[in-house]
Amino acid sequence: MTTGQCLCTAVRFSLAVEPRFFYRCHCSLCRKQTGVGHNLATLVNARDFRWDAGQASISSWVKPGGYRNDFCAQCGSTVPNPLRGSTYVWIPLGLLDEDLSVQCAGDFCVDDAMSWDTQRSASSHHGSVESLGDLVQELRVNGD
Repeated sequence: MTTGQCLCTAVRFSLAVEPRFFYRCHCSLCRKQTGVGHNLATLVNARDFRWDAGQASISSWVKPGGYRNDFCAQCGSTVPNPLRGSTYVWIPLGLLDEDLSVQCAGDFCVDDAMSWDTQRSASSHHGSVESLGDLVQELRVNGD
């Protein structure tokens, strides 16, 4: 069991699986969401995700184009959110309590990266993420 929580611990969740891969996204939305050069996140199947506490503390902000940021209304930490129209949950890697052995599956939106953000994996994608299916395949979410 893998657990995670927000900064103030009001929002807590568990994963029935241990993620093996994560991705970095360098787009402007992810930079502004995290306050750093990129986000670090993974996806899990919704069936492997469980809220343990604090769902009532979650607020959401949705951009007209569909980008969504869920966050703890008490401390402001970005928290997991279900990906619209899919069976996956997006997990910010920094919320996980355990020090997992995970590998970067790839960097996305590197054309949008700031000049000072130079960390890259062997698999860098210059444009935006082509599709959720491509990202799921990169992260091997289905155990591939």
